[in-house]
Amino acid sequence: MAFDPREALREAGILNSPLAAEVEEAFATLTREEVDLLISLKDKLPAALPGVLAHAGAGGEWSRPEVEAHTVPVQGQCLCGAWSGSGSGAD
Repeated sequence: MAFDPREALREAGILNSPLAAEVEEAFATLTREEVDLLISLKDKLPAALPGVLAHAGAGGEWSRPEVEAHTVPVQGQCLCGAWSGSGSGAD
């Protein structure tokens, strides 16, 4: 039987809901090593990211999916938005 990364992730409890076709395709391309890494991180991430995961309920669903706006003053020397998107540094 061929290795199915999506099935292995479902069995590990990482994938537990219907996913968009693009996401399903991305998971289908993972190697066994990549899947093993994701599974090994499953229990370690909550301890490392408690602030992020605090908004997720017991079922992994976000309790507050909306975007929050933060009012942080932008410094004058900030180059936010200065990149044109061309990929070259000459812009």
